[in-house]
Amino acid sequence: MNSMNTIEWNPWINGAWTQGNRRTTIKNPATGAGLSEVGLVDAFQVGLAIDGAVAAQQRWRSRSPFERGEILKRAAALLLESRNDLARTLTMEQGKPLSQALGEVDYAASFFQWFGEETRRVYGRIVPHPDASREFLVEHRPIGVAGLITPWNFPLAQGAKKIAAALAAGCAAVWKPSELTPLIALAMGPLMCEAGLPDGVLQIIPGFGPEIGEVFAKHHAVRVISVTGSTRTGRAVMASASEKIKRVSLELGGNAPFIVLPDADLDSTAEQLVRLKLFVSGQVCVTANRVFVHRSIEADFVARVAARLSLAKVGNGLSDGIDAGPLIHQEACRHLAGKVSAAVANGATIVVENQSYRLDDDLQNGSFFPPTLVVDVDDGSTLATEEIFGPVIPIMRYDDTQSMIDRANATPYGLAAYVFGGDIDRCRAVASRLEVGIVGINEWRPLKAEIPFGGVKQSGIGAEGGEEGLREFHSTHILSIPKPHL
Repeated sequence: MNSMNTIEWNPWINGAWTQGNRRTTIKNPATGAGLSEVGLVDAFQVGLAIDGAVAAQQRWRSRSPFERGEILKRAAALLLESRNDLARTLTMEQGKPLSQALGEVDYAASFFQWFGEETRRVYGRIVPHPDASREFLVEHRPIGVAGLITPWNFPLAQGAKKIAAALAAGCAAVWKPSELTPLIALAMGPLMCEAGLPDGVLQIIPGFGPEIGEVFAKHHAVRVISVTGSTRTGRAVMASASEKIKRVSLELGGNAPFIVLPDADLDSTAEQLVRLKLFVSGQVCVTANRVFVHRSIEADFVARVAARLSLAKVGNGLSDGIDAGPLIHQEACRHLAGKVSAAVANGATIVVENQSYRLDDDLQNGSFFPPTLVVDVDDGSTLATEEIFGPVIPIMRYDDTQSMIDRANATPYGLAAYVFGGDIDRCRAVASRLEVGIVGINEWRPLKAEIPFGGVKQSGIGAEGGEEGLREFHSTHILSIPKPHL
C-alpha cells in the first residue's frame, strides 16, 4: 500500500483527491493536539460524488462475482499488510489503545475477505409455474448506488462491513465517514484503488451527517441508505428516506443487559465484564449497559470487578500496556458525568473511579473519563434507561430470574445481551427470552463477519455480516419464462 505520508486528507471522489469546500481540524482526543486539517464536502460535492457512483455502477455490476470477489480479497490482504500504520492513525484520531486498533484493522479485513468469498454464492432459484410449459426464475440483483453513513467509534470496521457487502452485491457506494474520525476512512481510497477497484465505485466524502443524509434521501439515484449511529440519527434518516420510499438499513443504539446468574464463574465473568466495558472506553453500541447480578453473589462479584477495574491502565493509546483511552471529546465526558451524578443523587454509590491517566502530565487536555463502578443503581436512573457510551459499570441487583428478564426487556432497545452462568441449559433458556438481536453466552464479543448482526425494536432494521448482509444491497427480480424444449 502507498505510505500514509502520501495521503492527501481530502475527499476521495472518482478515484482522486478532491479539494473539500470546507476545512476542519482533527484532534487527538488523548492530548487535545491537532493532527491534521481535513477537507469536508458540501451538498454540491455530495451530488458530484453520487453522479460519479452512478456512472461507475453499470460497469461494476457487469463484473462477474469472481472478479469482484478477487478485488475485495486483495483489499483484505492490503489492510493486513498495512495494519501497523493504519492502526496508529486510528489510535491517534479515535483514541482507542493500539492493541484494540490493530484488532479493528483485522476485523475490517475479515469483512472484505468474507464478502469477497460470499459474492460468488449469490444463488437464484427455479420455481415451478402453474403452466407446465413455463417456469419462474428468481434472481438477486444489485439494488443500485448505496449511501453509507458510519460513526466514529469504529471508523474503519463499520465502513468495512458496509463497503464490502455493497461492493460484493455489485453496488457502487458513497461513504460518509464521521467528520470526527475521517483520516482512517480516507486512507481506504488509495488502498481500494491499489486493490483494483475501478474509479468511482467507492466515493469517500467526509462531511456533516444531517446535510449529507438529506442529499442521500433526496437523490433519485441513491437506492439504499445504510446507517450505523444513534437511534435519533436513524429516525431522522428513516423519515427523510420515506418521501421517496428508499430502502434503509439501520444499526442503531443499544441498552445491553449483562446478566450474571448465581452459578457463574465470578473470576472469569468479572474479567470479561471489565474487558468489555474498557473496550473503546465503553463507546460501543453492544457494550454492557445494565449489569444484573443476583443478590446472593453481588458482594463477591462487585469486589472482583472493583479489583480488576482498579488495576486497569488508562492513558494515551500509543503508550504500552494501555487498557482504555479517552472518550471522543470533552462534551462526551460532561454528558457522562451528569449521568453518574444523577445516579448518585438517586441513591447509587461509586465504588471505584480509576483516574490513572492523571499521572501523565501530557494528558491534561485530553477527554478522559475515569472507568467507574457504581452499585445500587435504580432502574429509573439514566444510567439504566439510556445508552451510557462510556466506561461506567452500573450494578443492578435482582432476586428472581423472571423479574430480572422482565427488567432486562423493559427498554425500547434490543441490540445485544450477555448471559454468564455455569448451567448452559439455563443460560440458553434465559437468552431465549431476551428481546435482542444477538446474545453472548459466557462470551464478551460474539461478533464475526460470518454471522448476521442487527437489532430489534428501536435498535435497528436489517443486518450486517453473514449472507444476510448481502441481501441489504440486493433487489429480487422474477422472470416468468418458457421452459427450454427441443
